[in-house]
Amino acid sequence: MILILLIAAIFGFVLSTTLFLKRSTNTLATRILGGFYFLLSLYALQAYIIDGGYLEHFTWFFLWPLLPYHLIFVPIYYYFQVILTDRLNFKITDLILFIPFLLGVIDVSYVYLQPVSFYNDIISHTISSPERRLEVDYWLLTLDQHLLIRHVWQLGVLVVLLPQLITFIKKDKNDELKSILNKWLVTFWSILMIMALLAILYALEKMFEENLFHSLLVIGKNGGIITFFLYIALFLIGVIPIYFPTILYGYPQKVIPASSPEVAVKDPKEQDDELKFGLDEQEVKSKLMGLKDRKLYLNQNFNLTECARELEMPSHHISYFLKKQYGLSFASYKNSLRMEHAKQLIENGYLESNTIEALASECGFTSRTSFSKTFKTLVEVSPSEYAATMN
Repeated sequence: MILILLIAAIFGFVLSTTLFLKRSTNTLATRILGGFYFLLSLYALQAYIIDGGYLEHFTWFFLWPLLPYHLIFVPIYYYFQVILTDRLNFKITDLILFIPFLLGVIDVSYVYLQPVSFYNDIISHTISSPERRLEVDYWLLTLDQHLLIRHVWQLGVLVVLLPQLITFIKKDKNDELKSILNKWLVTFWSILMIMALLAILYALEKMFEENLFHSLLVIGKNGGIITFFLYIALFLIGVIPIYFPTILYGYPQKVIPASSPEVAVKDPKEQDDELKFGLDEQEVKSKLMGLKDRKLYLNQNFNLTECARELEMPSHHISYFLKKQYGLSFASYKNSLRMEHAKQLIENGYLESNTIEALASECGFTSRTSFSKTFKTLVEVSPSEYAATMN
């Protein structure tokens, strides 16, 4: 069971690094999510070190992590805020999020200000009785009380987010890729909620195990049902993103300032012409022009995923924009660019000294057959016939 924590920690560190470095449309949300997974990885790694009996080799890795742990629900809150509203707003009332962190600062500072023997006694107690480590009394709170207050705050954050999450899910329900994002958010929220509830029960179990939750301690002498499922929840949170790659993109929405004259009622035709997802027509066209100038469409492996990576846009946003603006699928758009390039090469005498196979390769095709078929479909004559008209 302990290995679950190590796997979750390793995967979490890899994922957080990916999220920090990955280019995406909603970079802010991606970075915030990366921060959460980094904190979660620290949490899982320390639990593995302590419960696995390795603390004597890492005595420095015990007290200070209490502070970042008390921030673990902060990136959760702001990640959902950015995804659900497409903006980050800090309100004075958000300071309530940092109360557990402030309590942690006071207690951690108190311990570090004591003689070294005080900290060594805490470490010795934890090494000899890891299952009773939460009973350690710092100053304001014991460690189990810190655990309890941290996850009570996490529970509160998730409850506050629930109405916004429900409203968001109801938007554009028929959009296939939006539905994937909905599933990710619901899954992520649900596992976080389960984690919070289990951690609260775990803390209460440790505080009152002699008379309240003792019957739940049935898995090993140092574990229990609550502990087991808490570890499973940590593992699931760590690995579940692999099934939802679109979390890197988010779902940008067009936000109109209340003071803007655009708030006035618009003509229904104008409303139909507006782009979804908050896409800016000129911005997207500028990105597509940059892609065209670099002739990336001539690469044989250039597909919608590669295009999305280059434009730093979700693939479904690109498909939607091309269909809305040009009435083309991505494949048709790519092929139209390739055929324009092929026509230009032919007009410049390329086939006078090269074969059609070479021309197909030059235009990003893997075979003469597929190139010729595409050329004739779009240009209405074969490449050789088009070359003959140049004479």
